Amino acid sequence: MKKLKICLGAVIAFFLSFESFAQETKVGVRLGVGLPSIESTDDNIFSTGFETVAGFDGGAFLDLGITNNFSLKFELAYARKGGVRNGLQPIPPPLVPPEFEPITQGEIIYADFDNTAVFSYITVPILAKYEWHLDEKWGVYANAGVYLDFIVQPRQETAGTTSLFFDPDGNIPVQIPINPQDPPQDWVLVPVPPIDFTNDTDLSEDLESINFGVMLGGGVTYAVSPKSELLFDIRGAYGFIPVQKDTETYGEVNIGSVVFSLGYAITLGK
Repeated sequence: MKKLKICLGAVIAFFLSFESFAQETKVGVRLGVGLPSIESTDDNIFSTGFETVAGFDGGAFLDLGITNNFSLKFELAYARKGGVRNGLQPIPPPLVPPEFEPITQGEIIYADFDNTAVFSYITVPILAKYEWHLDEKWGVYANAGVYLDFIVQPRQETAGTTSLFFDPDGNIPVQIPINPQDPPQDWVLVPVPPIDFTNDTDLSEDLESINFGVMLGGGVTYAVSPKSELLFDIRGAYGFIPVQKDTETYGEVNIGSVVFSLGYAITLGK
């Protein structure tokens, strides 16, 4: 949180110094839907296979004009990113119940459950924007730049009651002896009883608190009046910092997203 306050303070100070010579200043809001992607760059079995979970992505922006066509755009936004993986999947070693370690002996085991990872971020993009005015009403623009993500409320929600297996197809169940007092050769083995995987876990200690990446996109504007406009914005983003701190277990996992937004802006002056 301290890093977030320092970053926001620096951005606000830059706004105040730059605004005095800006050609035209616009302020506005955008509301959108993000389609995030959790990508494992090394095909780690614990991090691959997650499907997109659509989430809210929106906030406020300040558009400081340098020329009639070129401007710098600053945003403060809130975004929900994450993914879902349902069905038979491997259980990371740190999550295997300790009582099963003598049985599994370090082997990867699989379970059939629903696994949803949802990360909320405060996002601060800084974009260079160029706009072409098609006529008095319509315009199109392109923008590109960088952004910082500050993670808040990262959660992992799991649900389902499942047996355990030694293979990804669910053909080899994990078994336990029902008569361990006898010699091992006389043990009678039965599958482990189904386990309830329903849980809601705080991942704050497991994930990096800050991400840094690039963002690019474009959009269309429509002038409602001489001092206000509607906009439709499309953008893509990709974070360079792996999300998981434990890259040895989970591999290199990066988050990207595609965002579709509607917005409204007003011109303040000049």
